[in-house]
Amino acid sequence: MDIATLGSIASVVGVIGGLVSVVFLVLEIRRNAKAIEGATVQGLMQMEAQVFTWLAEHADLYLRGGEDFAALTPVEAFRYTQAVKLYMSLFYAAFKQFEQQLIDPEVWNAYEASLRSNLARPGFAACWQGFATSYPASFGARLAGLVPSGGV
Repeated sequence: MDIATLGSIASVVGVIGGLVSVVFLVLEIRRNAKAIEGATVQGLMQMEAQVFTWLAEHADLYLRGGEDFAALTPVEAFRYTQAVKLYMSLFYAAFKQFEQQLIDPEVWNAYEASLRSNLARPGFAACWQGFATSYPASFGARLAGLVPSGGV
């Protein structure tokens, strides 16, 4: 075997090694992306548990405020507003993860359905209107389509 033949064989082996490396990298990137998505969903679920626990512990206020925000006392209105802000923070976190393609569209669709049902409650919608502009415009634009006709 002459040196030219050995060089050709080494080139072929190098190309095969390079292809194997690329395939390995693609598989690792896919696996890493799935791990990131899983961690993102888990983080959102933990935040959900905290938010929904708080809402359940203050169900009377949350239900009354959702029906008629204006009928709440100043202290109740403050507490209800904080509850809605807490709730919206969860949804903003989910929105950002969706925007960055870290959660599946199916997961975001479930968040939107839940949010739509709350925005249909007049007290919730009125309260949200009071601080909606404190969120980025992209979030407000996404939510604009969720507000029932007659809008907030």
